[in-house]
Amino acid sequence: MRFGIIGVGGFIAPKHLQAIQELGHILDCAMDIHDSVRVLDQYELDCEFFSNLEDLHLYLQDCEAQEKCLDYMVICSPNYLHFEHIKFALSHGIHAICEKPLVLDPGEIDEINALEKKYNRRVFNILQLRLHPNLIQLKENVQAELLKEPDKVYEVSLTYLILRGKWYLNSWKGDEDKSGGLASNVGIHFFDMLLDIFGGVVDNVVHVHQNDCVGGVLTLEHAKISWFLSINPEHLGVHRDSAYRSLVLEGNEVDFSEGFDDLHTQSYKQILDGEGIGIESVRPAIELVNAIRCMTPEDLDETCHPLCHKALHAVPAE
Repeated sequence: MRFGIIGVGGFIAPKHLQAIQELGHILDCAMDIHDSVRVLDQYELDCEFFSNLEDLHLYLQDCEAQEKCLDYMVICSPNYLHFEHIKFALSHGIHAICEKPLVLDPGEIDEINALEKKYNRRVFNILQLRLHPNLIQLKENVQAELLKEPDKVYEVSLTYLILRGKWYLNSWKGDEDKSGGLASNVGIHFFDMLLDIFGGVVDNVVHVHQNDCVGGVLTLEHAKISWFLSINPEHLGVHRDSAYRSLVLEGNEVDFSEGFDDLHTQSYKQILDGEGIGIESVRPAIELVNAIRCMTPEDLDETCHPLCHKALHAVPAE
């Protein structure tokens, strides 16, 4: 298979380059508006490189004329460009593999659906938490329990704290119109996983919505979830590692602190076997994070995540 990649200079791109290499496929071309892409030398010296979409377009036209079309275009560009780059790939007759979140506007999923049919190509989203062994086991356990107790509603707490420097809020990631905010940019994996395990949305309340943290209470068909996401180091407390992930189900911790190293490669295997995560599968998560982004925070109550109180009652630094 021949692959191209848009956004090769980004943080997540090496995961995709590694997956392509490990599975024995060819990285044919890459594009990024920044030219600090020495990372390519670790994976494919013969990879063509372009610093704008127009030159990549001309190259792909030449490939088509020579009947050397690409099979897949990998999209690792900033979130607000995903829709544009998905359309670009499909219009060239190339399947798209897109990083999370697929898009920011749920309405764009319908447009992608129409484009898939028009060009007879597929779009796949990378949401690798669905492949984490411990979370697969959790889903199986929950499904088994629900067969015995179909009306069961689990009590769940989700905490994700990740360190990011001042650069984050001064980059496109800190612009909610471009990144979708923390719920979209760092939380989409978790919301997708929770929806996949516990069913659709029943109720959704946001208690905290700041540029460096967001939290609320999400009620799904089979779970009531207090959740909190943050990039603020003050919220880490004793957890001074680069990331703290915690999922507590009925008082029991579900361990998924490790086991992420090969999940992109596993995702690629599924896609190439025709079993990847398609656009309709991710629609619920895209709709949920969009709703969170647009909601007005409500007053704190006894159901909210403890760190919501800490976030709202923090004393400003002098």
